[in-house]
Amino acid sequence: MKKAIISFLILSIGIAVLIPSMLDGACQDSSLKMQGQEIKPPVKKIFPQGYFISPIQDSVFGIAGNFGEIRPNHFHAGLDVKTHGREGAYVLAAADGYVSRIKISPYGYGKCLYITHPNGFVSVYGHLQRLHGKVAEYLKQEQYKAETYDLDIYPEKNLLKVKQHDTVAISGNTGGSQSPHVHFEIRDEITEHAYNPFLFGFKIADTVPPRITTIAIYPANDSSRVNGKDAMRKFGVAGGKGKYRVSAEAIPVHGDIGFGIETTDYGNVAAAGRLGAYSIELDIDGKRIYYHELNEIGFDESRYINSHIDYAEEARSHKAIQKCFRDENNMLSIYQCVVNDGLFRFDDNAVHAVKFIVKDFFGNASTAEFKVKSTSTLAPFSLRRREGDEVHHFKCCDLNKFETDNIKVEIAPCTLYHDIDFDYSMSKDTLPGKFSPIHTVHKTDVPLNANYSLSIKTKPVPDKLQSKATIVLLDGKNEMKDQKGDYKDGWVTTDTRYFGRFAVAVDTVAPSIKPRNILNGSNLSHAKMIAVTIADNLTGIKTYRGTVDGKWIAMQFEYKNAMLFYEFDEHVTKGKHTFVLEVTDGKNNVRTYKADFVR
Repeated sequence: MKKAIISFLILSIGIAVLIPSMLDGACQDSSLKMQGQEIKPPVKKIFPQGYFISPIQDSVFGIAGNFGEIRPNHFHAGLDVKTHGREGAYVLAAADGYVSRIKISPYGYGKCLYITHPNGFVSVYGHLQRLHGKVAEYLKQEQYKAETYDLDIYPEKNLLKVKQHDTVAISGNTGGSQSPHVHFEIRDEITEHAYNPFLFGFKIADTVPPRITTIAIYPANDSSRVNGKDAMRKFGVAGGKGKYRVSAEAIPVHGDIGFGIETTDYGNVAAAGRLGAYSIELDIDGKRIYYHELNEIGFDESRYINSHIDYAEEARSHKAIQKCFRDENNMLSIYQCVVNDGLFRFDDNAVHAVKFIVKDFFGNASTAEFKVKSTSTLAPFSLRRREGDEVHHFKCCDLNKFETDNIKVEIAPCTLYHDIDFDYSMSKDTLPGKFSPIHTVHKTDVPLNANYSLSIKTKPVPDKLQSKATIVLLDGKNEMKDQKGDYKDGWVTTDTRYFGRFAVAVDTVAPSIKPRNILNGSNLSHAKMIAVTIADNLTGIKTYRGTVDGKWIAMQFEYKNAMLFYEFDEHVTKGKHTFVLEVTDGKNNVRTYKADFVR
């Protein structure tokens, strides 16, 4: 099988492409309204073709992810460029400019470099193994000056100038990366929005239309039905090569109905990776009621992806069904057409034609067609709540509060994506080692766009343990995930972005330190580094500080294998030395490790 390729076209810089963010006349309702404000589609933008070159030295290479692909809690904001499954590829400046930001973190993009270009765009290179040349020298100076390895710094303009084709870094697998590659983005210098790199003339070999695997139909309210039920219904599809259909005959529906679709895209061969579709359109009876395309993403809105997809279904089955209707508090700007929030009212006795059109960036299209049978009568259904149950209705655009003698919940406006009937219960018993009963705060499959305030009343906590108290989120096996929290006057309060089962615990256990290659008296004359494994049982690693002979050394943390290491450099010379490491967790429990060694 031929190797998947992505060819970055180098065209004359004078050529540009104009991409409209709105298709004229394509939608009956071209603007959205949210909280009384009109959300207008983004203005048209010009994207220079051939201005940027490949960030990898190879002239041909594969991609493992594309712009707009659905990821946990965010849309993918660039291209994941393959590096043949290995670290160590030279990473090149995509155009002339200067280094405007360096961010070093164990998480997210890991070691990441930003280059600002004269044309108002910024290129971003993530998951790097290390920086290169003068950029690496500058970073090291700043790390030793601040005595911290993890930094987020903005060098002065033009301090670190680079030319197109300059090697600026070496590719790696740092941060949240699951395999070696380079994450490559192009952003707007002013708004910091990320643009689809394909808009700049980058192309992959792709003549394959997207695949469609699932269709979902949703009743929008208590007066809506799908197959006589007031619950979402999924349907598998048959077909291929761009033509799909739902095998079921006309599906009975009534009332306000929304539709969803699960779809993926690929390049010409499997090595191109599993990608996301560029656009999705929904037509009913030949009229477009929904359309989105993925040209631009603002990082401040990316978490709205949890409203764009069926979050509960993804939690249950890992199916990323994209809802082609809009929740009240969904502020994504990717939508070019949403008529009546994407809902269609079925209240006649007719058969209606439904059609999805899914495209990749290069125009390869797939369709899925089926029919629904509208009914004018409402099928009865049983109430989900028992008579007499108290209902707490939370409106997504309001400040919502819930309070008992044992718990306080405060949810700021626009934290919820849609209105909910809030559920709460408290256990009678307390688990061993916990200082409160278990509080079940609504449902784990309901997402939130921001943190809310949660306070839990504790059972008596000894004075010496009060500073160690924290709120934990419990899974089905009562395994704990720390949500942080501060104790005051018998209550522990935190901000959390999750619903679920909560309790109060205390963390009195210091982090663990296990040497990998440095025991007391070790001879490290031929070693390249000092390495240890660190871990914490609950509140996580907050800080670490390593010294040799009392002087700080640049230790870096690789959380995927819990390794903390220092690569020998000019700061540790030949001879006898003393290594000391101090690690602190989120509740200020401290562990120290000391070892003499020979270099």
